[in-house]
Amino acid sequence: MKILYKNISMVLLSGVIMLTGCYKDESTEGLLEQNKVGLSDSKTDEVISVFQGELLNLKPTLSQSMKNNMDDLSFQWSVYDNSPTSNYTLPRFTIGNEYELKYTVSGESFTLGQNYLLRLTVTEKSTGISSFLNYRLLIANKYGTGWVVLEDKAGKGDLSFVFPDYTVEHGIYTDRNTTVLTNPKKLEIVPYSITDDISASGKRMYILADGGSQEYNFLTMVKKFDYSFLFFSAPPVIKPSVMNFTSASANSASRSANLGIAINNGKAHSNLVGGFPGVKKWGDIALTPGGTQNYNLAPFASGGSTYPAVVYDNTSKRFFYIRGYSPTPVAGSLEAFPSAASSEGVFDMNNVGMTMIFQDSADVVKSINAVMRSDDNQPYLYKYKTESTSSAPIITLSKTQMNAPGFLSYTAAAGSTTTPHIYY
Repeated sequence: MKILYKNISMVLLSGVIMLTGCYKDESTEGLLEQNKVGLSDSKTDEVISVFQGELLNLKPTLSQSMKNNMDDLSFQWSVYDNSPTSNYTLPRFTIGNEYELKYTVSGESFTLGQNYLLRLTVTEKSTGISSFLNYRLLIANKYGTGWVVLEDKAGKGDLSFVFPDYTVEHGIYTDRNTTVLTNPKKLEIVPYSITDDISASGKRMYILADGGSQEYNFLTMVKKFDYSFLFFSAPPVIKPSVMNFTSASANSASRSANLGIAINNGKAHSNLVGGFPGVKKWGDIALTPGGTQNYNLAPFASGGSTYPAVVYDNTSKRFFYIRGYSPTPVAGSLEAFPSAASSEGVFDMNNVGMTMIFQDSADVVKSINAVMRSDDNQPYLYKYKTESTSSAPIITLSKTQMNAPGFLSYTAAAGSTTTPHIYY
């Protein structure tokens, strides 16, 4: 009997298997063919270089296999980081929702020199089916080589850029920035890298004006920081004339910052640099050796290895220097020059007795030309250097009465570093 039951079970199981194997699948009958959206553009074959401030205009070829209903399509242009470590899981931002992309590349969204993947997603609203097209972007630097010019247009500041082929682009500042520059005074460019832990290490550029002074990004041509933000404690009066960093080296290939020096409203502020952690900004007003703020600096500064920053007080009519760091006296204070720094037969750094009206680099490395106006309105050329040694401590070089008609009323001047001339 047991054997009989087993045979019956085997027969029943075989029947189930046969029934299952003979089932006719009719699930694919009646399926409708879906509309297919095709996207193509020859620009996807290469990297698209685009400049900051330039219009990015893209309109790929679009086709539909079954209908031509653009109203049923939605569009999204998304930008992704295209670095080797990117996984494209999330878009950085969306820059358009129309079929044709018209987007002005801005420094706020795109980083100069960065590679990006730009993806167009086309979705059919009725079905939810999406099609994709990828572009590769490189944000290029249009202003990498040339000359930046600060302009005063009836009291309002602007920038122009002169390219190596001598073509000129005007309105660079006003086209990209909303902060108004009033009574622009000066452009300050630091030609070597600065590490201040406020922003990425690199060269610095400052626009000085009666209103709207700022640190400026000369790569993207947009404002970085307000002038007051660059100080630990903002000065009560904003009237800048100098904001730069001195260097102990004259070799352009190895120059680095020695000390930051800012002159605002005639007062000195210093900015320590170095390999220590933390944010570096300009400090409080430097005090005289007597512990007062009773001085008014000329709008010039120099510096070198021995004397990191050299400034001139038109109130006491003498030079001071500011050291890079020392706990006593406090770093940033104005200090008198040692008596050994001056030659009796030339002039005394601590007792000049004239008003400084101009200063710039001379044609000899680490030497400075300073033009003074005497009480009887005569121009004198004072020359000094910013480096000394224990065996040669004297830094005063010469004092000469100038034969330079009209110099006392100059509007612009520059010292030559290749010939012994001052152009005005």
